[in-house]
Amino acid sequence: MRKLLLLPLLACVSCAHEVQVASQAPPHTKTHALMARQVENAVDLGDQDVEARRWRKRLAANAGDLDARLALARLYVNRGQPQLAVEHYRLAAELNPDLPGVTLLLAKSLRDLNEPSEALSIIAAFISRHPKESWELLSLAGILEDEQGLLKPAEAAYRAALAIDSSQSSLHNNLGYNLLLQGNAEAAAAEFRRAIQIDPHSLIAHNNLGTALMWAKSGKSEQAFAEWRKWGDPAAAHNNLAAIFLEQGHYPEARQELASALELRPDYPAALANLKLVAAADGGPATPAPSSKVNLWRRVTSGFTKDKNGTMIDKPAGAGDPPAVAQK
Repeated sequence: MRKLLLLPLLACVSCAHEVQVASQAPPHTKTHALMARQVENAVDLGDQDVEARRWRKRLAANAGDLDARLALARLYVNRGQPQLAVEHYRLAAELNPDLPGVTLLLAKSLRDLNEPSEALSIIAAFISRHPKESWELLSLAGILEDEQGLLKPAEAAYRAALAIDSSQSSLHNNLGYNLLLQGNAEAAAAEFRRAIQIDPHSLIAHNNLGTALMWAKSGKSEQAFAEWRKWGDPAAAHNNLAAIFLEQGHYPEARQELASALELRPDYPAALANLKLVAAADGGPATPAPSSKVNLWRRVTSGFTKDKNGTMIDKPAGAGDPPAVAQK
């Protein structure tokens, strides 16, 4: 099976609760050096920025005021200055090395800055001290490893996270996604089903289960279609089925599903794009043929993404790409 890049990757890296801790910094040299650096090097948001001044005033009075430091970091993120936010998250993590929520914020901000290796290093250091403390950090480690093609280490990270908390639908979904990338569609489908048992309304898990069913040895297209239909647009479900048929080289079946999609939505961009790909592959026409299927569902709106080969596949509204973060 080709490596799939068409599934929405839902990132379960959000904190269970916001850290609300105010503590005085322990007096050690490294921390004091970092504090000095952040004061001298941070770009001022402007003398007229009342909110920024308020948080900086609190930090000047108490460098260990975690609430103020995190609030200032969030302010930098919202103002489009993520590098400065990272510096504050570094300082917060330095002062609070045993708080998983702070390490998570730092690792996520490094991921956003395209620094996955450093993010993984920071997560690994925390997990070495607290191996069973945070399923969120283990999940983020899995996501980062998935994104770098380190599929076996990512699988191990997800399984370690599930050993801490197996009740997280998003973790089962992430493990299923990883197994699907490894070509184990049957095991992936089992994880997606577990995700759906925990959260029957997980649109991402239903969508991913549909894809896994299509890549399973038995190729259950009717069940896959039913899963895709659960999150809305029947035209999108036909298109998704066509996308998998196209990936598998089943061009007549792909054409039939695209015809069904375009009967429902004649101007559907994803289906039209896929039809061009089918035409390029089988030499047939790039215009839709009438469908023999009866389709009576109403149209609803959804977004779409595409895999590395250009195949267009719909995703639930708000699903987002990978990380994919988020609840994955």
